[in-house]
Amino acid sequence: MIANIMTILYVLTVSDEIVNNATLQRGTAVSRIDEEEGFQIYRYSNYLTSKTNTDLDSSESDNIETMSFEEEKMYLITGKFSILSDDSINIIIVSNVHIPLGRDDIPVMKPTVQLLGKILNPVQLTEVGYNLEIQVKPYLSKEQFNPFLVNLTHPSNGRFRNALTKAKKNSTVHVTGLFFIADKKPYCEILEFQFVAGKIETDNSVTVPWKTNTNESTASSSKSPIDRRINLIRRNLETKTPPTLSSATASKKGRKKREAFTTKLADISKSLLSRDEQEEIQDSDEEVNDDEEIEDNEEEDDPPVNISNVRRSKRKRTK
Repeated sequence: MIANIMTILYVLTVSDEIVNNATLQRGTAVSRIDEEEGFQIYRYSNYLTSKTNTDLDSSESDNIETMSFEEEKMYLITGKFSILSDDSINIIIVSNVHIPLGRDDIPVMKPTVQLLGKILNPVQLTEVGYNLEIQVKPYLSKEQFNPFLVNLTHPSNGRFRNALTKAKKNSTVHVTGLFFIADKKPYCEILEFQFVAGKIETDNSVTVPWKTNTNESTASSSKSPIDRRINLIRRNLETKTPPTLSSATASKKGRKKREAFTTKLADISKSLLSRDEQEEIQDSDEEVNDDEEIEDNEEEDDPPVNISNVRRSKRKRTK
């Protein structure tokens, strides 16, 4: 979760140590929070990256780094924070800018914070306005990620009263406000308040200017082949129908079927031809056998000569 802070610090103490080839500055600082003697104590950690020769040769925009703190100097800082048990604020410095002012000219500035937290209890309406308790769990480092509670405050006639009254337990909210500690409890006077939705709205009422009222057939005829294919895929996904075979696959299958059918026809033709040839051979053999039998029969079965007929024919000739 988010817990960011921006304020003006006056550095009281600085100590340097080397950690992972970088300089880590630790120390104490204070800020002036009102026109009287009010102040807030901070325990800060400022990481400084050491420049290499490559860094020196690169452009200035690539050499963004935090400035080294010096004692009794003033800085405008941003960072991540959490609350310590002694009501001081623990800060991991993200960026800082030196302010060239003396200690007698320290400006008044309440810390401005941004919080992302979860609502623990419904809002309460008190004499001073609305009070809503949230839990924030920032991540400063692997050793520092303890949650803490913050009481959000807002006037009873403020512009966020409707949102606060509708706030429900366990809802996530993002808040920008002025941070202060009272009676050993952290408070935040709301400057900006909004809910963080856990779902994405899918309703889109935007009307694009290039949309026309043409019918589907005209629109589909003017589309390119790839657009028509995309629309076909979308319709198939909507209806969840099983995918149909492509024309190439269908033609391949049809060609295979035709080839198989042609193969079967060729086989049948071959078998018929071979059978006809065999029948013709058998028929020719049978005819040869029949002819031989006929000749044999003619030779064997010649009828006997009729002697009477021969004599009659001779008589006729003599007459």
